[in-house]
Amino acid sequence: MQIAPHILAHGNWISMEDFMELALYDEDYGYYSTHIRDIGYRGDFSTSATISDLPARRLVRAWKQSCRDHGRRLPFIEIGGGNGDLAMAISRSLGFIGRLRSRYLMVDRSPKLLKIQAMVGGGFVRVYPTIEAALKHAGGHAFIFCNELPDAFPARQFVFQGGEWLELGLAVIDGRLVRQAWKRPLPASTAFERWAREGQVIEVHESYHKWFTAWQPLWKSGSFITIDYGEEVETLYDRRPAGTLRGYKAHTLLDVDSLPAAAGHCDITADVNFSDLRQLADRCVGDVTEYMNQRDFLKDDADMSNPGDRHLIETPGAGDHFNVLIQHRFTG
Repeated sequence: MQIAPHILAHGNWISMEDFMELALYDEDYGYYSTHIRDIGYRGDFSTSATISDLPARRLVRAWKQSCRDHGRRLPFIEIGGGNGDLAMAISRSLGFIGRLRSRYLMVDRSPKLLKIQAMVGGGFVRVYPTIEAALKHAGGHAFIFCNELPDAFPARQFVFQGGEWLELGLAVIDGRLVRQAWKRPLPASTAFERWAREGQVIEVHESYHKWFTAWQPLWKSGSFITIDYGEEVETLYDRRPAGTLRGYKAHTLLDVDSLPAAAGHCDITADVNFSDLRQLADRCVGDVTEYMNQRDFLKDDADMSNPGDRHLIETPGAGDHFNVLIQHRFTG
């Protein structure tokens, strides 16, 4: 993917957020739009759903509890379902009768992945391009969940330099793509005050914040479970002065300086600031929120004889690097 023409067409500077949007979601050349091959050992990266059925078993138990709490059989809405592994595992956990009585809606931006998801479980899954469309079908009442979604949203990147925060982006200098800092208005984030030390680089998933805020009024009741890798702001950038933005290609880690050359052919991600996500959820007046690490969320459903289950709850490891935010809504 040729990034330089886009940069030159926009005054020879684009933010890292704009770069990620192009590299991941450009209609003709973006990774998720055209070049993603698969998820799991055959693809560029794995998720917990490709390792074990444990997340599916736990989510089904959480769904049953949410249905009891809300006095109705809530449809599932999975956002960013990848290759459908989690949906298939949930289908197995529900059993034949449970599948017949359940509605499973899946939301994804990727046209390529939507085609794959539409074939999952012989019609068990119904796909939608937006959460707004899925919520309309569900009548606003739903059990919503996502696994590794916020990290896939384009992130803005900032560096604390000369006593102030500057935004990092890409420019073309002597025919090369280089990161360059500019003074620009800052988005809301808990990270700016906590990590104001010279040379520190941070990321802010402002695009996720905007997306989340946009559809919240359409959601009347149910639960929303977010599982992703990241930490709260106090420890997020410990021993990470260069930030967390990185890429994956064939399970190989790419550092931030390698991303422009691999644009369109690799996944790009940044760790999630769960303090920001908790703040967003807490601003929804009347909602009840819970926060825990992945180990605490999954351990009661884990089969300790299963290596995949053990891996997902291991600490240190996936059990504490992944965290879970649960938002319950009882209004409407």
